[in-house]
Amino acid sequence: MKKHFNLIYISLLAVTMQSCLKDKFGASLSDIPGTKIVELAPVDDGATASIDSRMKTINRLPSTLKAVDTITIPVYLGSTTGTSDQDITVTLARDTAAITKYNIAKGTNWTFFPENTIISENLKVTIPAGKNVGYFKLLVNTLNVKSDDKYMVAYNIAEVPKPLSISADRFYVYYKLVVRNKYDGLYSFRPGGMTDYQFAENVAISNTTVDLVTIDDSTCIMRDAYAYKNSGPDPYGKPLNAHIFWSTTNNNWNWYGYFCPVLHFDPNGSGQIIRVTNYFGQPDPARGRYAVLSPAPAEAAASKWDPATRSVKVYYLMYDGTFKGGWQGSKVWFYDNLTFVSDRP
Repeated sequence: MKKHFNLIYISLLAVTMQSCLKDKFGASLSDIPGTKIVELAPVDDGATASIDSRMKTINRLPSTLKAVDTITIPVYLGSTTGTSDQDITVTLARDTAAITKYNIAKGTNWTFFPENTIISENLKVTIPAGKNVGYFKLLVNTLNVKSDDKYMVAYNIAEVPKPLSISADRFYVYYKLVVRNKYDGLYSFRPGGMTDYQFAENVAISNTTVDLVTIDDSTCIMRDAYAYKNSGPDPYGKPLNAHIFWSTTNNNWNWYGYFCPVLHFDPNGSGQIIRVTNYFGQPDPARGRYAVLSPAPAEAAASKWDPATRSVKVYYLMYDGTFKGGWQGSKVWFYDNLTFVSDRP
């Protein structure tokens, strides 16, 4: 019986080292009695077999970004026979190929932190004697990271001292940096109404999706998600931030040039919208367009974010440099309804 058990153990060890078993079951050598193996773990007490445990998201508000920011990754000694009586030095390596694979699988465009943001990257990590965890600390400058930036790090274990082994399925991690406030997200857009006092044929589009994109802790651009991803650049050569409408004359969607609303929420966190401005300027330099929150008290009071549903309602006006004939001298009155769908990828 003992001989039979040893044969099974040796076979399992060989298969696991070839990374065959891990793909199907998520097993690791540290699950097998009598072994010592090194793993990368998003948590201090070791990793789980779940693929999701290979990913950690670091959430930052814009106000918390730093010139020297620390990303800490635990390096874990998985063992059923206790800790080591001497220091263990583990060598890590960047895994940019893993980021490429992640992007292909998820349809995203994450990149490793730019070289000019990396302050310190010591790839030698020590697990102290008598301990089962050491820490890799990457120092990066996050001060200028924006909410549309897609930065992550990915590392794997390159080398461990003998007789230790590298985990067959827990040898890598991804860490994303996400810079967003609580209003940021992808929303379904259903307009409550719109009136263009100059061109009545411009009407509210029946449905679309919009992004609320973090500018600071309490401010978001409100842009059409499809137009941003699929239209040409804006007048400044950047992806198009726009609020679209439907033209009944041309039977297609369009947008107001040099105009995209920016929602300013109360810094106290209540969700009340206290101002609306134009992303391109107040006014913009070409058309003289700018935005204001509706001056009607009831509409202004109803303009807010609902913490229970994360939905948004907002009433506002667009002013134009040449046309002054609408309500309160505006060109367009808007009432926008936004229903939260998901966090932005």
